[in-house]
Amino acid sequence: LIKLADRLHNMRTIQFMPQQKQRDKALETLEVYAPIAHRLGIRPIKEELEDISIAHLDPVAYKEIENLLSGNDKYRSEMLQSVKEKISERLKLDIPDVKAEFQSRVKSINGIYRKMFIQGKSFEEIYDIYAVRIITDTVANCYNILGIIHDLFRPIPNRFKDYISTPKPNMYQSLHTTVIGREGVPFEIQIRTEEMHE
Repeated sequence: LIKLADRLHNMRTIQFMPQQKQRDKALETLEVYAPIAHRLGIRPIKEELEDISIAHLDPVAYKEIENLLSGNDKYRSEMLQSVKEKISERLKLDIPDVKAEFQSRVKSINGIYRKMFIQGKSFEEIYDIYAVRIITDTVANCYNILGIIHDLFRPIPNRFKDYISTPKPNMYQSLHTTVIGREGVPFEIQIRTEEMHE
């Protein structure tokens, strides 16, 4: 953890290093330190390390993605808040005793970069830039909430994954679905129990 904290500090001041050293540190950070942060479950540090690294390894692509995301901060937070409120209101009507904790996120620049420049997708083809996570108490409620989500929003065909009945090899479990809201913006919904989240 101390080495990770040191690297984060170094990356936050990377612009004061010679250019070749910036690239070397950025590459090492992407290959070594960001995966360690990911393995330790420290997502904010992982994403910050990755984003700073990409900014120095491919500044043109970084700026392009930053421009695609910029100017929409207020809209994004309002949209995600509106989605959470719609789901919460509907849950109170249909499953009054359900326990549901909401989280939301905007995909990191590195996450978008990997999809655009490594997988060759356009910005419009990335459906999980915005995501809402719902953490509930039982597996049955995961599926009940999924039904409500698909009733509230239009699901995108072939964008549903059931990692509860078929966990990933690392035992990751969650339901993932991508839907389109009234504004026409696609977003991902992840539904899991507290145990799965831990």
